[in-house]
Amino acid sequence: SDDGNKIIVGGRERAATMMDIETGETTWKAKNLPPNPQTLLQQPIWSSAIEFLSKTDTAQIGGSTDLLAIGTAYKQLQIYDIRTDAVQRRPVIYTPEWDSTKENLLDHRVTSLCQLDSKSIVVGDSAGFMHTLDLRKIKNQHGRSTQASVGRFTGPAGSVRQIMKHQSLPVIACVGLDRMLRTYDIRNRKQLDCVYLKQRLNCMLFCPDETWVNEIENEDQDYEIDDDGNIDAEDHIVDYINSSDENMSTNGEDDDDEEESSDESDDSESDEETHTK
Repeated sequence: SDDGNKIIVGGRERAATMMDIETGETTWKAKNLPPNPQTLLQQPIWSSAIEFLSKTDTAQIGGSTDLLAIGTAYKQLQIYDIRTDAVQRRPVIYTPEWDSTKENLLDHRVTSLCQLDSKSIVVGDSAGFMHTLDLRKIKNQHGRSTQASVGRFTGPAGSVRQIMKHQSLPVIACVGLDRMLRTYDIRNRKQLDCVYLKQRLNCMLFCPDETWVNEIENEDQDYEIDDDGNIDAEDHIVDYINSSDENMSTNGEDDDDEEESSDESDDSESDEETHTK
């Protein structure tokens, strides 16, 4: 948590529970979603990713900024109000239940979560997808909430195990079972770096130095500017030359040279014969 004295514990068939680190007491416990209206069966519980949302950088949801995001192995994202005096302990917003016959917002088990700003969160899954979701557009059971997906970070080829945002710069990093460390610019979702680290990765940390500062500040200087300082000027295009065509033309020139030299030698021989006669 933001104050550093609370932890959340959850798992398969175990509802998320918040505990005080100093006392070990349970201060809050999540409540499951209502039973399925058709089958009357309880919703399965399997918390596979947990993330505290920032109290200062999060827009109010249900009148509270003390929120917790939980991703499940059943392809859902759930946002809870974790105030001790909260009116309800069920999710205040959540993505619809996965349905094979309909279009879904998330199609794979959620494995990692990372808050980007006051209204968006990145969801990583077991297939290597990293979706950016707008929390304001999740409408619970009113529709499929597919419009909540506002973009995707491309690159990972395996399960994404952790996504982390830099404390001061618009950069996120992710690691996973594809053994790659990738970094992205949050503003345009462009990949900045990709490093092969040999091992299947599960977690990482940003170093508290200025390694990224110069790279981010110079991000807008990558454009090639002409002499007049106009970046919108047309590019200089050079015709493509096929190497095989070039070789053919070279061989043709060589043949022509050989023919000319042979003609000259024949002329010289005929002149010699004339003088001899």
